[in-house]
Amino acid sequence: MKFNKLHIIALAVGLAFLTGCAASFKAGELDPVPDYPTVLNKKTVFVDLAFSGKLNGEPWTNNDQQNQAYLEEQLIRKLESSGMFSLVSDGLKTTDIQIYAAVINEKEKSSSNMTLSALTLFLYPNTETDTFRLLAKVTNTRTGKKTTIQLEDGVIRRQQLLLGLLAPFKSHIDELEKCTERLMDNLILEIHKAGLAN
Repeated sequence: MKFNKLHIIALAVGLAFLTGCAASFKAGELDPVPDYPTVLNKKTVFVDLAFSGKLNGEPWTNNDQQNQAYLEEQLIRKLESSGMFSLVSDGLKTTDIQIYAAVINEKEKSSSNMTLSALTLFLYPNTETDTFRLLAKVTNTRTGKKTTIQLEDGVIRRQQLLLGLLAPFKSHIDELEKCTERLMDNLILEIHKAGLAN
């Protein structure tokens, strides 16, 4: 079978996509929460979370419902595993604490950079960023005390041919999950610091 120049270029680009090194890195100020505070008088919590995605500043709604369901479930799991609350629900509103949260994922990437990077076999680096902004309004329905919590964290994804020699491989999906976990953990900590979970 004979290969012409077009076949060779297509093969090279395909191999570049398969062999180009990619790593994702933490790009925010939030630290992981190693332990949750101990709470004696555990309260019940209602959770309602909304999600919206943006790509280069424009609405990007392809995965909004899936991401919203995932993040709400993640927040519920985190609240339950914190040991600070007696009941966590997304259906029962007659609780001690109500959390209304919104998460916006702002993704920045360049198609032209991605193409150029692939054509140069990832010698030219390609970078994408995901910034997650969380805004939560939290109310203690028994005391009427309210607070607003704003948190931000992010992930940088870099693709470059020799990146694997300089940095250990980190899966982009794993880093995105860790990022949203940090957001949820820090939200719970801020609720406690505001005196709403005591």
